[in-house]
Amino acid sequence: MAGMTTTGTVGTSSYDTRTVAIEVTGVCQQDVAKTSTFTVKVPYSRIRQTMQSINRMGGKVAGVSIASIE
Repeated sequence: MAGMTTTGTVGTSSYDTRTVAIEVTGVCQQDVAKTSTFTVKVPYSRIRQTMQSINRMGGKVAGVSIASIE
């Protein structure tokens, strides 16, 4: 577009190379107290399965962020 300035490198981004950090709370396991909050890092391609697993364990997703872009 006219008048736009870009910086950095030009390339395509693949979601498969991204790592997502999911902040979890309320999971009741033997080694984790129910009131604790912890972070799980997974590849973007596994985010759906991980969230379903958290839900089955009775946990809540408190936040999701991109941990790194390679």
